[in-house]
Amino acid sequence: MNITEMRDVYRDKLGISIDECDFIFKILLKELCDIDPIKIALDPCFILSSDLINTLLKSLNMIIDNYPIDYLINKKNFYGKDFYVDENVLIPRPETEELVDWLINDNIDVNHQKNVIDLCSGSGCIGISIDINNKYLNVTLSDFSTNVLKICEINKKKLNSNVKIIQFDLNLTSTLNKKFDIIVSNPPYLSLDELNHIGKNVKYEPEIALFAPKDNPLYFYEKILKFASTNLSKNGIIYLEINPNFILEFNQLLSNYTINHINFRDDFRGKKRLVKITF
Repeated sequence: MNITEMRDVYRDKLGISIDECDFIFKILLKELCDIDPIKIALDPCFILSSDLINTLLKSLNMIIDNYPIDYLINKKNFYGKDFYVDENVLIPRPETEELVDWLINDNIDVNHQKNVIDLCSGSGCIGISIDINNKYLNVTLSDFSTNVLKICEINKKKLNSNVKIIQFDLNLTSTLNKKFDIIVSNPPYLSLDELNHIGKNVKYEPEIALFAPKDNPLYFYEKILKFASTNLSKNGIIYLEINPNFILEFNQLLSNYTINHINFRDDFRGKKRLVKITF
């Protein structure tokens, strides 16, 4: 089978627009087969090896079953950099880029060192993006999972970051022997009631990174605020991605703490998804 025949198989089976289909096919050619997509135009009769045919057909079937292309190629662009991702971590979203951008821009004129901790760090995309864009922010990534921390290490090395990586489980403890000036987090915040309203490809992402405990959608925010009460420096700041469906409940939770200032911000979809809290 030649390269254009395989492209036509994709066009026939995926049931999406030709432009979308060709975009996916070109990505897989480049990332999985190490073939420059321009070869389709320059050498349309190029014969694919049996191994490449099997790779592309297997990938096609996985995409038909809504398997995320980001996991197929183990790559997701976030804040201008390509991060390694697999099924152990959540695929970074553009809303989270807005959280990172907010924190970086708030601290762009800082001329002294500040300590930042990224709680529930997943792939490390938040903390590493902050680290490589601001030399005055000393960033620590933290997560409970050994497999997740391995991915943080991959991305730290891949992107030449200076982040520190620690294993820390918010479920088990609420304190560290260190003070931080900034806490940032995108913790699991979906309720199980939202399961039927999210994309079909999300079924391949780790549930533990998506969903809060069944009876408490604010569970991780409670844990983060408790952590902040002992580990956040005076006048420290928390940046969070939150569930816009639970703003009222979130405000009620904050009322249990002495807060100096709260600033909500809409994401690019117009949903109240980001918040900055000054203790």
